[in-house]
Order: sequence, then C-alpha cells, then structure tokens
Amino acid sequence: MMSILGINVPHWFLRTFQLHKMLQMDGFLTLLIMGIGYMIIPRFRNIQLGSVKLAYVSFILILASLIFQFIQAVNDDKNLVICVFVSRISGIIIFLAIVFWTLRVRPKVLGLSDYFIALCLVTLITVNVIDLSGYGYTNSLIHIQLWLLFPVLMIFGIEYKTLPSFLGFIRPRKASAIASLVSISICMISGFVSVISTNMSLLLSVIFNVTLFASVFLFASAVYAFGGFDNREILRLIKGEKKARYNLTVIHIKISFLFLFIGITLAILFSLVGQYFVFYDLTIHSIAIGFIGLTIALYLPLMLPPIVGKIIHFTNFNKIPLLLIIMSLIIRVVGDFILAQPLYSSLGYIWSSSLRILTYFFALSGWLIVAAMSAFVIMMHKSMKEVEHSEQDKVAAGK
Repeated sequence: MMSILGINVPHWFLRTFQLHKMLQMDGFLTLLIMGIGYMIIPRFRNIQLGSVKLAYVSFILILASLIFQFIQAVNDDKNLVICVFVSRISGIIIFLAIVFWTLRVRPKVLGLSDYFIALCLVTLITVNVIDLSGYGYTNSLIHIQLWLLFPVLMIFGIEYKTLPSFLGFIRPRKASAIASLVSISICMISGFVSVISTNMSLLLSVIFNVTLFASVFLFASAVYAFGGFDNREILRLIKGEKKARYNLTVIHIKISFLFLFIGITLAILFSLVGQYFVFYDLTIHSIAIGFIGLTIALYLPLMLPPIVGKIIHFTNFNKIPLLLIIMSLIIRVVGDFILAQPLYSSLGYIWSSSLRILTYFFALSGWLIVAAMSAFVIMMHKSMKEVEHSEQDKVAAGK
C-alpha cells in the first residue's frame, strides 16, 4: 500500500512485492482453509479425520512449495517451477482426497453445506493448476476473485451449517441455498472460461460478477445474515456470556456480508465503467479483509477452545479490532480515489504537493490491519487468561 500511494521505499523491499500474493493466498489462505477443513468437516459428522499423518504430509508439501516459490521469486530461478508445481498440487490433492473421503459420510442434518464445500475444493485445485501452469491471465481481477472464492465457499459451507442456529435456533432456507448453489456454479464456469480465454471477456466478466452477487444475496437470505426473523424473545432470555457472543455474531455477520456486496459491486464497476486501479484494489481488499477477515475473526474464538483446551470469555471482548479494520478499509478507499487516479497528476504543483503529504496518512491503511490483528490476538489471550485466573481463584477458595 505504501508503494502504491507513492511513498519511497527501499529497492530491496520493492522486490518483495511479488511475494505478497504468494504469502497471502498460496500461503495463509490455503493453509488456513485446509486447517479449518480438517477440523470442521469431520466434526459436522462426529467422526475422526481419515488420516492425521496424511494431513500433516499435505501441510509439509504446501510449505515446501512456498519455500521453492520464494527461492524462485528472489533468485529468478525458473528451474524450480516443476518443484513448486509438484509439491503444491500433491499437497492439495491429498487435502482433497481426505476431505472428499470424509464427505462420503452424510451428515444427519443440513447436508446441503457439503455442496458448498465441494465447490470450494473444485475452485482450489482449478485456480492452482491454472496459476502454476502459467496458462491463463493470472493477474486479471476475475482470477484473483476466483482465488478468493475458495475461502468464501468454505465459509458458506460452515455458515449454512451453523449460522442460523447461532442467530436464532432456526433452520436455513433450503430453496434459497439451492438457488445460491446454482448461481455460484454458473459464476465459477464463467470465471474459469474468462481466465483462460480472451473471447467475450467483458461479457464473461459481467456474468461472473452478476451471478456471484446473486449467489451471495440468495445465500445471505438463506442463513438470515441480515435478519428476517423475530429474535426479540431470544434477546429477552439471553444475558451475560450468551448475549455477548450473540451480539458479536450479529454485528460481524452483517458487516462482513456488507463488505462482500461492496466488493462485488466494485468488480462490476471495474468491468463496465473502466478498468481503474481503484476498483481493482478495493474489490480485492473488501472481499479479502472485509468479508473473509471479519468472518475468521468471528469463528476463530468459537473454534479455538476445543483446540487449546481453554474457555474464551466473550464478555471480555471489545470492538477495537473491528473498528480498526473498518477504519483501514475506509482510509484505503479515500487513498485510492484521491491518489491513485490520473486526476492526481493533473493538479497544480502546490495542490499536488499538499496531497502528497497525505500519502503518509493513507499508507496507514495496511498498518491498521496489522494493529487490528495484534489487538485481536491480545484480546483473545486476555479473555482466556482471565478465565484461567478465575478458575484458580475458585480452587483456592475451595481449599
């Protein structure tokens, strides 16, 4: 973000810019979704993971591919292309095999979530093959959106299973979910065709984003993301820890889906109005940070307790991480519109120089994300620590 907005950074740092996608998408998102899949999907069925050892092998292969890719990017060594391809695809195939083997056991309720997860797996393997084979236009916005689509679909699979019960002990709307699946399938097909072909690129781009918007709208309706049910009785009965968790869920879900809609709308503008960088940049970060990031921030405290063997106290949570993320995205929007446009260079020298001073303010956008992540980790650690102390106090009082 700093270099995009015109701040001078060291030359060696600019060389690492190409590693951003590798670390965020190939690394963080892929490993995170694999970990979530290994943990959540068997739990939906009350069964054990098929092979823990193979799961570890898949992680090792993905990490090895990242190391090969890092060396290849830094040294511009084309000889490692095969090593990256083989290790990455092998790791993903193992992940797909384990998850599909687990999916063969049908859940007792809400089995429709499996179809979103299956589409997630198809998207993951397809975008990696296209990316690593060098076949296709891997810097296009649709290609990046397809990369982001695989975590979005995993989130949809988990939310279809869990979110309605979190919000009001209700069942999701099955018809809306099926319509969402049909729409997202059309979206995926048009996206893959668009990435590997230049024919009808504008039409395919519009079809991709319109069907994606429709799918998200239908899914949000299916899981009651923006309400649509009477929760007054629930709010009257719950209090304390349950009410804190409920309020956290409601606010994160509404804001995250709002950012997802904004991101898709900006992508449509990118296709129809003009391929301006501002639309490209804000589409990616609205979806990646606004939707995926906030949803992870919601579900992580719910998934972490059985892993670490501790209880997280939601009454100790605050809205600082959420506010920092929102501030970051707002600053990024303003910075992109003011400084990343041709208008900036056409202004007078004095006015242009004055605006350049603001680049240091707009460049805070990325650092606010770092601050939000740090505040979130500290908040979670503090809530777990306070619970531990309270339990120790009870033991001491009993003696």
